Amino acid sequence: MSKSQDEIIRDRARMEWSAAAPGWKKYGKDMFRWMAPISDQLIKSAGISIGQTVLDVATGTGQPALTIAKIVGRNGKVIGVDLSPEMIEVAKEEAAYLGLTNKVHFQVVKDESLSMFSDNTFDAIVCRNGLMFMPDPVKALKAFLRVLKPGGRSSVTVWSSPDKSPVMRAVMKEISKHVPPDLEKLPSTTASLGTSGGPFSISNVDMLRDYFLKAGFSNFNADKIEVTVAQTDTAEQLWQAMTEVTGFLVLLLSKLPEEKKRAIKNDVIESLSKIFPSGVPVKFTGELILGTGTKPVVKENQV
Repeated sequence: MSKSQDEIIRDRARMEWSAAAPGWKKYGKDMFRWMAPISDQLIKSAGISIGQTVLDVATGTGQPALTIAKIVGRNGKVIGVDLSPEMIEVAKEEAAYLGLTNKVHFQVVKDESLSMFSDNTFDAIVCRNGLMFMPDPVKALKAFLRVLKPGGRSSVTVWSSPDKSPVMRAVMKEISKHVPPDLEKLPSTTASLGTSGGPFSISNVDMLRDYFLKAGFSNFNADKIEVTVAQTDTAEQLWQAMTEVTGFLVLLLSKLPEEKKRAIKNDVIESLSKIFPSGVPVKFTGELILGTGTKPVVKENQV
């Protein structure tokens, strides 16, 4: 039986993030430092506090779930879920290292339906840079709404338009010069910049607001956040890190011959060097949209 488009998108995301798991483990401390400000704003926007039960969707290697576990304290509970078993294994290792296995639980999910959780379970839900990779964001947000307690908040971050990310724009431009037509269907290549399941598929506030409201949330608000998600001393260092932590690049490069990989690397480094002259830190910057919605409280006379 042929797979649905949603299943294809979901399988693609699982492959990408599983391929990137070793890189996220290798650069774990750097990734935590770079992404911590985003996590902090998500946590604040979701109103997370001591004693709460919180769900982190698309937790990856465990953030911001592990940070949240320290906030909710011993009477709180945090669950992190992700499509990738490899990412979840890294998250479990980190939880054990930090001594947080009694506060946070990680598990693999097959989709974004959250079918293993009962209605009205969580005080808050966060999703850091994950919603845009889901095949049907409204369906996903409806699942968030279902498992939230009335009055609970869900906060997500998504990438805005790619023109706010000069490094990604330059990288994709150079890759497109070398990638054969039969490989353009690989996960998250340039075709994904505006299509379902791609990194820039929810690229403006109006779109995110529409998804939240269609899912049934109220009191939606959004902020745009300028972020630096990576910083290195040289263009070569940044490219090396990107080839290990960016899932679609890991998969793409694994299918190319060595001479093609070298050509892409050389062109990317040359392009980035024009943006960042010698001696200037190389920064992977971008703009995130932080969106938050509240689950309406149904009064008795409304039932």
